[in-house]
Amino acid sequence: MSFLSKLFGQADQGYSLIDERPDILQCCVNETLMPRWRGPEVMEDDQNALGFVCQKCGREFGHDRVHNRRVIAS
Repeated sequence: MSFLSKLFGQADQGYSLIDERPDILQCCVNETLMPRWRGPEVMEDDQNALGFVCQKCGREFGHDRVHNRRVIAS
């Protein structure tokens, strides 16, 4: 652990880390995914999103796997 980490603590993670991710069918398929944006100027349309993130496990999906903010079960 570095001196600065001891002094200020560890940086916060964007998503909480979990030991073992649940299966996509048990977690992400039933959840509404949140879009990840480039910036506030493109937040109007989901087609401009970089990807879609499951808030439970942190997985990110591309446009090819998502329809109406939900995972396409295949």
